[in-house]
Amino acid sequence: MVLGRRYPSIFLMALVLAVVGIKTFAPRLFDRSIVRNESFSVKVPEGWHVKKTRTDVTVTSPETDDATEMPVAVFSIYAEKQKGALFMEDFWPEVLASLGRENGEILSTGEELIDGQASHWVLFRYHRPEIAVVSLYIADDFNRLTIIRFVGSLKKFKDYGKLFNEFKKSIRLKSFM
Repeated sequence: MVLGRRYPSIFLMALVLAVVGIKTFAPRLFDRSIVRNESFSVKVPEGWHVKKTRTDVTVTSPETDDATEMPVAVFSIYAEKQKGALFMEDFWPEVLASLGRENGEILSTGEELIDGQASHWVLFRYHRPEIAVVSLYIADDFNRLTIIRFVGSLKKFKDYGKLFNEFKKSIRLKSFM
């Protein structure tokens, strides 16, 4: 700490430049709307309620259904390292088979990248209660399973779709290297 004693103004200037540099080149570190855990970070929509645990983050819309007083939209992300090897080509058919036994119907499926990682997604409509669910599944090279989900009432599902896309785009998955 000799520099700080001999040249306090230079030390102070270096400290200010370091903080400004970090805020400029790593703004997510200072963004209070970013929620982090050991596996990922995600930007929470403004005004939404957040519940966070070690493995997941759930955010609920401030808008509620008049009849049930439940949020009309819920976004969540769950990530946890699995005990055994996890391969999407084995896991995905099990997901679809499980949904086939539910009280509803699979509307569509597909694939998309989430922070550079391949994901498989499914859009499912439940008959009772009348809700739609989009679930994205990622099995990475570290045997970590990540599930990103949007649950919403049928009446409001399209209204919250754009916000869910922003939520997905804000996700940063952490590597374990």
